[in-house]
Amino acid sequence: MILQGCLVQLRPLLADDAEVTLHWRLSERARFLNKGAQTVDEQRLWIVAHKGADEFNFIIKYKNMPVGMIAIYGINHQHKSALIGRFILGEKAIVDNAPVAFEAELLVCDYIFMELGLHKIYGDIVEDNIGVVRFRSYLGYHQDGFLRDHFWNGEAYQNMIAVSLLETEYWEKCRPRLISLIELFTKYSYQPSNNSELPMED
Repeated sequence: MILQGCLVQLRPLLADDAEVTLHWRLSERARFLNKGAQTVDEQRLWIVAHKGADEFNFIIKYKNMPVGMIAIYGINHQHKSALIGRFILGEKAIVDNAPVAFEAELLVCDYIFMELGLHKIYGDIVEDNIGVVRFRSYLGYHQDGFLRDHFWNGEAYQNMIAVSLLETEYWEKCRPRLISLIELFTKYSYQPSNNSELPMED
């Protein structure tokens, strides 16, 4: 399955992507992601093991180059819910200020609500990941709760913020804002900037 946007294409994550995705996950930009594979072989095994009916792992392509990854997982058809996560943009120099993260989010949310027919997206964000906490709030995600010592980062426990987005909230607030952010890039002249850092989440 391939999801195609104006700027971004999402294609399935393959075993051959092990080397580049491991590089991203071991980078400073992935500091808020769960710790995972430490070698290319471990990453390849993880990719193969995470192919199933209850999840979709994607490579984000921009300018025909892989620049990141995103996933829909924990799909529950009984309760009509799923998580979005494993989200990282690993090629900052290529992406720069382009709204790659916004369109990737738009594509997976459209798929969740239009194709899978689900009712809710949910997840949790490391409390210190201020950029994503603010981003989710701006898009209309509801903060459902505060999870104490919920995430072990390899050195210490961290608190998490539980968030969710209902289908009606997506259509009324989140989707229009995502589209507006993308249109700002395509409508006005694009000026490169060094301020394109967006902390990622799991």
